[in-house]
Amino acid sequence: MIELPGSAQSSTADLRIKVIGLGGAGNHLLNRLQRDGVPATDLVVLDTDSQMFDSSEAALKVLLGTGVAQGLGTGGDPELGYRAAEESAEEIRASIDGADLLFVCMGLGGGTGSGAAALVAAYGQEQEALVIVFATMPFSFEGERRRALAEETLATLESYADLVICFENDKMASTVSAGTELREAFAMADLILSQAMRSITALMRRRGLIHAGFAQVAAALRAQNARALFGLGEADGTHRALTALERALQSPLMDRGRLLSDVHNVLIHVAAGRNLTLDEVQLFMTEFNRHIGERTRILFSAAIDPLLGERLSIVIVSALGEPIPVEVAVPRRVPAHLEIKKAEPIAPPVVVEAYSPLVTAPLTGLNVRNVSRTAEESDDIHPPQRLPEPAQVQFEPATRGRFEKSEPTIVDGQDLDVPTFLRRNAKAGQGR
Repeated sequence: MIELPGSAQSSTADLRIKVIGLGGAGNHLLNRLQRDGVPATDLVVLDTDSQMFDSSEAALKVLLGTGVAQGLGTGGDPELGYRAAEESAEEIRASIDGADLLFVCMGLGGGTGSGAAALVAAYGQEQEALVIVFATMPFSFEGERRRALAEETLATLESYADLVICFENDKMASTVSAGTELREAFAMADLILSQAMRSITALMRRRGLIHAGFAQVAAALRAQNARALFGLGEADGTHRALTALERALQSPLMDRGRLLSDVHNVLIHVAAGRNLTLDEVQLFMTEFNRHIGERTRILFSAAIDPLLGERLSIVIVSALGEPIPVEVAVPRRVPAHLEIKKAEPIAPPVVVEAYSPLVTAPLTGLNVRNVSRTAEESDDIHPPQRLPEPAQVQFEPATRGRFEKSEPTIVDGQDLDVPTFLRRNAKAGQGR
């Protein structure tokens, strides 16, 4: 079933856009965007590592948490990243002031990106900007702990942003050959992210034959535990429509169109410099329908863009995941009576376990899902018990929290996930 977006939406042609790059991955993406033609004045890099600014091409650079991080970075600690963003709250607010559409970009699993992302998104909504998060999942070689932290951060971000678009680094770098340098693999991921961000912005801005706005983008991308599918293809000549579609399907995130058979919603946008014909649309849509399921809802939009000249461009946007029954006609907004007060600080993280890498308390007044138990709730669930004699104390943790399924870190017969002072007490007790 094809749905045509209505034309009664407010104009987005004059959107004031700012792009926030968080941490090292965010900084690299901003540099790619600047090389691809995004004005440097729209780019803002936020980091806790002052050395990263030497390679940044953004017009505005904000060093987070000079008191807690001292310009040395977070060492992969997301709690430190959170505190750094909290310390620099006013600087962050000033850097995004006046934005209608705010892109927040980061690589998940690290300290600055994972720790500060939710706060930056919250500050954007506080200033009534439309907040779209572009996040990347770690490469598989970066380890299970980093992946687990990324998953937790992703779940948290869904409560603070209007839309979260998540990409898999492994898929984006899958087209490089076996001998490709690591730098080139990261560059490939940045290129795809740059294409996706610029394409989504363009289709929201274009006022054409059949307009697509934020509601249509959100409908295509909102899903539980979703991973974004994105493809872009351009071509000219006699067979430009089918050639552009083929190139869009060849995107690493599309798996040659095979992944589209499992999606619930998909947005396909076509634009041409001139002479876009009905025959061309029918031709590539007939071919496109072979790649999707019978129950897939198609959101179709079309525009004339003189900048394309003789070329025809096709953008495909979707997501793999279970659909979320949400109203997508308007973006999520904080009701006026629950609006965050600028002078009111956001509650700091509540650390329940020694190795919980990220625990974020909900914003005051917002009805969002808290992804972790408070210390009081933990006591209610696990009431304290009297410990046995020291020689009988077992220090194997009852649960490993968000890394419960991970293997313990055993070195020389000792579990390094147990704090040092506990291991020493246990050894002393056994020697009595």
